[in-house]
Amino acid sequence: MSFLNPSFLWAMFAVSIPIIIHLINFRRHKTLYFSNTSFLQDLKKETKTRTKLKQILILIARILTIAMLVIAFAGPFIRSNAGNNQQKSEVNIIYIDNSFSMEAEGKKGVVFEQARQIAKQIIFNSDANKEYILITNDMLPQHQFVLGRDKLLQEIDEISIGSSPASLNDVILKANTLLPQDKTASLYIISDMQKSFIPESKIVPNKNINTVFIPLETTVINNMFIDTCWFASPVHRIGQDEELIVKIVNHSDEDFADIPVQLFINDSLKALSSLNIEANQTEELSIKYVNTASGFFNARLEISDYPVTYDNVLYFNYRADKQTNVLILNSENTDNNYRYLRSVYQSDPANFVLHEIKLGNQQASQFGNYDIILLNNIAEISSGLAADLQSFVSGGGSVVLIPRVEIKHHSLNNFLALFNAGKFENLKINSKTIKNIDYENVIFKDVFVDNSSNTDFPVLGLVHKYVMFNSSPFASLISLENNTPLLVSGNYNKGNLYVFTAPVSEINAEMLKSPVFAPVFFNLAVNSQISSSLYAIIGQGASVDISYPYEIAASDVFSISDNKNMDAIVQYNAVGKNLRVFMPQEIKIAGNYKLFRADNYISPISVNYNRLESILDYYDKTSLNKIIKEKIGDNAKIIDATSDDIAVELKKVADGDPLWQWFLIFALVFIICEIMLARLFK
Repeated sequence: MSFLNPSFLWAMFAVSIPIIIHLINFRRHKTLYFSNTSFLQDLKKETKTRTKLKQILILIARILTIAMLVIAFAGPFIRSNAGNNQQKSEVNIIYIDNSFSMEAEGKKGVVFEQARQIAKQIIFNSDANKEYILITNDMLPQHQFVLGRDKLLQEIDEISIGSSPASLNDVILKANTLLPQDKTASLYIISDMQKSFIPESKIVPNKNINTVFIPLETTVINNMFIDTCWFASPVHRIGQDEELIVKIVNHSDEDFADIPVQLFINDSLKALSSLNIEANQTEELSIKYVNTASGFFNARLEISDYPVTYDNVLYFNYRADKQTNVLILNSENTDNNYRYLRSVYQSDPANFVLHEIKLGNQQASQFGNYDIILLNNIAEISSGLAADLQSFVSGGGSVVLIPRVEIKHHSLNNFLALFNAGKFENLKINSKTIKNIDYENVIFKDVFVDNSSNTDFPVLGLVHKYVMFNSSPFASLISLENNTPLLVSGNYNKGNLYVFTAPVSEINAEMLKSPVFAPVFFNLAVNSQISSSLYAIIGQGASVDISYPYEIAASDVFSISDNKNMDAIVQYNAVGKNLRVFMPQEIKIAGNYKLFRADNYISPISVNYNRLESILDYYDKTSLNKIIKEKIGDNAKIIDATSDDIAVELKKVADGDPLWQWFLIFALVFIICEIMLARLFK
């Protein structure tokens, strides 16, 4: 048992008053005169004992009456089981879920409005001098401090539906951080309790926090939404046939047919398709169209679905017709054999900008200007060049290693070891035919009409024996009939490394004249460009990658603007050819924005709402009670928001189960006992 006003217990010294009165009365004597007292001896002994017992019982009744009144005024209560301690909370921490799902209808109207009303009830059922902390999904700066009652009521009225979902772990971690260490608190979690809100991992409230869950029930809602999209090819050119894959989810028990899916590019309808999707299924829809222009494209996909509408649109952007910058590092022994490799890129100036440099004359500081570097006819690689190439690949570039007929195995293998790509063995293989090709790889897109094994492949005059490591992330894209790799590919950080194990020289003339050679090296270059992220997700820590191969000074400032009333400075991280831009908190609305470096336009940036809120799965009461006990413990309390006595429940959480009425009744009982003893006890 605890007390609201424990200082009032000092009044318990008042029990000394009836004791003092009793002692004074006990010492007083009254003299009576009789002519003969012999016959009173027996009667005197009997009445003296009865009087003493009566006075003691009256004294006890008076003491208990005063004690009961003192305890009643001290505000006795039994602490509810919603917490890890039995002290009265000094701070109320109120979390109001203001995510998109809270726009749903419940039994008492929109659940978000119901959440705000419950929060106000918590305030009105608490002491007037109580302190408060408000937490929402927005994690606003003004909610980082302890608030008074009036300020909190004002903040609650200003809360609106936001685009950033939060998890139970986020809420508990925030509460643990904001609560002063020397205070106790009750944490009220008011939410619709979506399954995505309670993650598998758990963060336990500290021992000074009592946790109260108030789940809000919503009506069953069907929802269909655009989950994501991607292109079949990462490279976009003018006149190119594009294939956009759209992933659509039907989170409902109803089948839908002929659902229109619209693609808008630069605010003009570019393509229109339709979709049939069964209940609780996910479908991937292919939309094909042709790029008729070049430059940046702001695009969006749209479907029509009600009542949840925020996830009916998906914004994205891309750039078409960007030329690929190719650098060929030729060894000193240049001969006419290089005309084969050179002709692949010189024949298509619209797509490629070719640069050739003799090995040893390169400047590593200029590597960032290129998308792909071909090491042509290389026998060895110095340690300095190897480190520069590793940095180039790590930043998003692509490197193709083409060996000479005679190579220094130790030098090339040291370079390959930086990427865990395998190694050359001191063995040459002659007169072998290409046997296996990974047709599914993007490098071979549109190269072969027929993927039949009957294709007439060329014979290789000389190939260096190459060994793949079991732990290597690299894979063979082309191999010979004896399974020796001819072309090896692998990712390293943001870039790619390709190893061509055959020299590009007259010794392999049949391969150079075959229809395999030119398309493969063409696609190696085309797919070397760093593709910018199609879009980012609004939320804390969200970022987007931009292809930006230019030098950036420490003093440079990047900003995002919507060309209206929003202009926010952004944090960024530049690595090689990749610029990672972190989304500022000012971006709350999905759409297409613009990225600037000072006043210079850099690129469009598209942002979308998180789709976690689109999965409208909720915990029922039984499941919620079970999972809360697993994550918080038996001390966590759940209050039924649909109850008509929710105010009483909130009062019990705030003040515990009050006992003053019982002690007042006990006081009245002892007063009655005293009266009865005085009148009836003769």
